[in-house]
Amino acid sequence: MAHYKELKDLRQQEFNNLPIFYAFGREQFKQAMEERGLTENDTDKIYSLPGGGFYLRTDAQKIRDFFVNPDPVLEHMKDPVFAEEAFLYEMENHEYGINWQGDWDVCSVFGEVEYAEEKSYTDYLTELGYGEEIIKAYMNAKLRFYMLAEEKGWY
Repeated sequence: MAHYKELKDLRQQEFNNLPIFYAFGREQFKQAMEERGLTENDTDKIYSLPGGGFYLRTDAQKIRDFFVNPDPVLEHMKDPVFAEEAFLYEMENHEYGINWQGDWDVCSVFGEVEYAEEKSYTDYLTELGYGEEIIKAYMNAKLRFYMLAEEKGWY
């Protein structure tokens, strides 16, 4: 069985290997363009991404394929054992026990959910299309998290 952290790290590595460059100012942009044999006026040869990212039009299919192909983590999230591991990992990463929006922080890792104070993890997971088995996996992860917190004296 695949492990959550391994799949997450693999997906991050695939993203890191994409031919995307970032520039947050004119000088950075100019330098990055020159590194690709372009001038800062060759903007017709690039596309931009939110957050200061750019890529060559010739690399568009590589970029598109990455974002169109489903994240393997989401496919594995149908398995309650995997889902519980994933939820626990994210709870530990998001300071779950002291974070007022902890359920949203954890659930939003697995898809787009709208934050609301009155929502619970059940609401978020239902919004993401998960059923009772995965909701139970979240509850189990939550119990494990609080047992770990107690054991390790996290608060």
